Amino acid sequence: FALFFVDFWFQLARWLDSTILDALYGWGFGANRPHSNFDPLIGLNNAFGDMLLNFVMATMFIVLPTFWVAALGWVGVRAGTAIQGLAAGTRDAQAAGGRGAGVAMKAAK
Repeated sequence: FALFFVDFWFQLARWLDSTILDALYGWGFGANRPHSNFDPLIGLNNAFGDMLLNFVMATMFIVLPTFWVAALGWVGVRAGTAIQGLAAGTRDAQAAGGRGAGVAMKAAK
């Protein structure tokens, strides 16, 4: 399940990437593109936005799927331990049932 759901995280990251790129850089040609607007005093002051976008995308494409797979792997190990505990709890009943069948066979002879 975890590996199939990782595709959702990648698609979410791709959608967020394109949405942030449109918001940061605009689309098409003209004055609505923030990255192409030149401010004579500051210049193309979008380096912080570029850096922030790189951090967000690295988190979305690398950290989030890794965290997801690790979390569900941990849950799987814990569920396996719980099921093993349930199986160990029925061992005494299994042994008693085996002894009861042996007693019944001796009584039938």
